Amino acid sequence: MTAEAPLLKSGSPRRIATRRRLLDAATALFAARGLHAVTSAEIARRAGLATGTFYLHFDDKHQLFRTIVFDALDSLRARQDTASRALEPDSRAEMRAWLEEIAFFTEENRDLIRVVFGRGGESAALAEEIHEQVARDIEQRLLRQQARGALPVALHPGIAAQARAASLTRVVAWWAHDLRRATRSEIIETLLHLDPGGGQNPVPN
Repeated sequence: MTAEAPLLKSGSPRRIATRRRLLDAATALFAARGLHAVTSAEIARRAGLATGTFYLHFDDKHQLFRTIVFDALDSLRARQDTASRALEPDSRAEMRAWLEEIAFFTEENRDLIRVVFGRGGESAALAEEIHEQVARDIEQRLLRQQARGALPVALHPGIAAQARAASLTRVVAWWAHDLRRATRSEIIETLLHLDPGGGQNPVPN
């Protein structure tokens, strides 16, 4: 354990670099073979590290996969924030900007999306957690719109948010499986048109 001790110092350059190697190796393996077929030892080996080093950074491959997924989602949120910074909050223009970022994200992370939302159920619990997070974000924005009279009082924000989150995640998973199914523009324009708020309620942020 003595040789690995420097890795235990939180935030040290060596620890950060080692963690990055594990994340990169795992991303490649998960994309190629799925979650269940990959072992922690294989991830460490691909990263050029001892298996014991893996466990200094992650409890198991599931925690590592979760880190990969939520790091990617954090990156998406940051891109959406940047794209919409100068736009009116909850506007159609802001929604279009967010959908554009989601489309780019899907193209760049299609293998990761396929593992998370694949029909094999490898990551069912994680997919459900992402869905609920997306639905909560949408519901909060619908509530704000309803409070200022932009949406009908009869519209139930929770129901609408669940429907919107389900359709959004399903379309993303469907498109990630085969990008030839639709163009980026078709994805953006169709989701914008189908928006239950008449083009005014937003996508997750």
